[in-house]
Amino acid sequence: MSEVDKYRSDNRTFPRDKLVPRVGESIVFTHSFENLIKTIDLIQRNGLPVLLRGEAGCGKNQAIFCLASRLGQPVIRINCSGDLRTSSLLGRMAPTEDGHFHWQDGMITQAIREGCWLILDEINALEADILFSLHGLIDEGKLSVANNSEIVTAHPGFRLFATMNPSRYFATKPLNQALLDRMAIVEVDFDRDIDLHLLRRVDLSPDEEAAFLKLVDNIRDACRDGQISLNFGHRTMDNVTRLAPIFGMDRAIDIAFTLKLEEIERAAVRTLIFDFIRKLH
Repeated sequence: MSEVDKYRSDNRTFPRDKLVPRVGESIVFTHSFENLIKTIDLIQRNGLPVLLRGEAGCGKNQAIFCLASRLGQPVIRINCSGDLRTSSLLGRMAPTEDGHFHWQDGMITQAIREGCWLILDEINALEADILFSLHGLIDEGKLSVANNSEIVTAHPGFRLFATMNPSRYFATKPLNQALLDRMAIVEVDFDRDIDLHLLRRVDLSPDEEAAFLKLVDNIRDACRDGQISLNFGHRTMDNVTRLAPIFGMDRAIDIAFTLKLEEIERAAVRTLIFDFIRKLH
């Protein structure tokens, strides 16, 4: 049970401090990543909702977390690709121990009321009724909660963020024009400097480094072209370079990436990996 769920269930004081993200020491703050954080900050300071669009694993959520950590801002992140109901997002009437009912805020309503930053991760997987409820929130700073006959006014500290992968991903759909027009859109790509920083944990020659980065680019291209379903993001690179000193590079790639693919996709990736490993010997 999350800190927000515990708060909602027993009416304890809202755990603001516990919702401020903690940034790990492994985060690499490259020039490009710092510029991304600065861009997000400038937009949110002007009160506009921010939509970060880019491939899985390119650092969209991490950039928001890093900014929130610097500002001491609590964050509620909702993975919209999960099995979500309107009641869990906006709220519901919940039974009490004495047989009565009371209103219980959903996670979106909670963020609005308490002044948290709300991240709708993979927003293009949300149902249409939730997306339409965001229009009034963005335009007027208010959310109408039908089941509670209440209009919730957003706290001054509330900010709306959203992330989305390209629409080719399973169970996602294009966002409607009305919602897109209400948001500031920031494109996020993979950061080559982060790739290099992580890769240099492994003892490779310059030629071997170039060959591995080419392998990563080929895998990412295969994902963009729809040949494989998972991308080789910075998290994957992090895992590979942690495992490589223990298992060797080819086995590390297998554990951290290839075995997560559908069986039918693995052969194509292993062919690319074989060509790379051959260059190491």
